[in-house]
Amino acid sequence: MRSEVAAPPSTRERISMHLTEATKGFEIYMLAAGRSPHTVQLHKYTIRRLAEYLNDPDVTAITTADLQAFLAYWGQSHASSSVRRFWTGIRSFFRWAASEFNILNPSLAIPAPKSANRVIHPLTHEEISKLLDACSRTAPANTQHRRSFTMPRSTAKRDRALILLLLDTGIRISEAARLTLGDVDLDNGEIIIRPYGSGEKSRARVLPIGNRTRRALWHYIASRTDTKEDPDPDSLSLFVDKTEDHALDRHGLRQLLNRLGERASVPNVHPHRFRHTFAIEYLRNNGDVFTLQRILGHRTLTMVERYLEIAQADVKTAHRRASPVDRWRL
Repeated sequence: MRSEVAAPPSTRERISMHLTEATKGFEIYMLAAGRSPHTVQLHKYTIRRLAEYLNDPDVTAITTADLQAFLAYWGQSHASSSVRRFWTGIRSFFRWAASEFNILNPSLAIPAPKSANRVIHPLTHEEISKLLDACSRTAPANTQHRRSFTMPRSTAKRDRALILLLLDTGIRISEAARLTLGDVDLDNGEIIIRPYGSGEKSRARVLPIGNRTRRALWHYIASRTDTKEDPDPDSLSLFVDKTEDHALDRHGLRQLLNRLGERASVPNVHPHRFRHTFAIEYLRNNGDVFTLQRILGHRTLTMVERYLEIAQADVKTAHRRASPVDRWRL
């Protein structure tokens, strides 16, 4: 994390404005800086909650104690990860406000809140198989006068391609949602991940895909009818709804995976579990941490080291089960 020093305000006149009024200027600044729509909405929400808590004061009147009290209040009923996101939004806002309103940044004295590490639960081989089966057929229809039956799903090829791509590359769901047909190189077995805006979170990279994923993507893309109407692959999103009229954004893809999980009776199916599963399986099969960091697009090794701890624990468990010295009680 870059260090920041509170610079003294310049001699120019301070601007007076209520916090809710300043939020619009902050939004314009974020959009101009190339922040993602998700980040813009999160930070706007943070500042609105801050304005409500402080009764919408003048921006220049907000103190470090005010911000500390707000974060403490929020932490009483929200997870540490939520408090950390609010801290990030507040830092971003006052970094902008310090220059815009000619004030000292009151957030600089507040250290980053510690967030508890979430327990990582990768998907099992059996769970992935169930999800793939759920792609192909509808849920059983319960009828009164005849045997229960299932039907083929019209989106089976799309859903199978999505699951295999997430599992094969570990990409974020937002990165998957931004993929176009032009980003998929089936000849060379690669996909191109393009960063959004500033690229602070999603880093540009070219990732290999395995033969089974290539085949699933080929089947899905070949079944698309919209490619004949618009031959420009860069203008067509890879994952679209069943009508092929609308691209599926990250929320749509997340809902798709949730529904597949419900149909397959696999609990807690969310996009990041595929990313966790890829990373842990990569390390279990002798992949190195530095290559994994590049594949996942992480700026640091912090998250990769968590995956490594899980993979190494697996090795220790396997050794305890397999060691002839222990098993034979020598």
